[in-house]
Amino acid sequence: MNNPEKTESKAPVGEAKLPLIDRTDLGLTVVILTISGILYWLTMDFEKVADLFAQDVPPEFFPRLLIWTIVILTLGLPFEHLLLKRRGQSLTKERADRIEPMAYFTAALLFAVVASILLLGTSLSMVAVCMALPLLWGERRLKAILLFAIILPLLVTLLFSVVLGVHFEPGIFNVNMR
Repeated sequence: MNNPEKTESKAPVGEAKLPLIDRTDLGLTVVILTISGILYWLTMDFEKVADLFAQDVPPEFFPRLLIWTIVILTLGLPFEHLLLKRRGQSLTKERADRIEPMAYFTAALLFAVVASILLLGTSLSMVAVCMALPLLWGERRLKAILLFAIILPLLVTLLFSVVLGVHFEPGIFNVNMR
């Protein structure tokens, strides 16, 4: 007689059955959700609208919108391995590789640029990052870098400062498009 308890569904050879939730991604999800919760809690103390966001919306609107976007995307993270499996890809192979040192240099450069916004101003900080990143990543065509470092920040500044009326920090050189 067939015993239903002893019948097992066997996966085809070479295919291991994946768990519903990836434990590594679950841990990362908990960390991201914890940080998001702390940041959301900090938005409850916003009292005054900064000039950057003074557009008839409460001061906590944009930070909370960003936090909720991060939370929604993070909730799918523990299940990403299932979606990749359908495409024939795997996270374990990519996770076996170490993070390249260039990633740390890039993060340090971006942190330095963000920290310098109050000093340089938003527009000059965009120029600085558009100059420094391509150089850091090995681009050596200086004409292309200069065009990129001038045109992209100019277009971004025009769009946000002039068209949308967003306040950009002018910095010590008082660079302002308004």
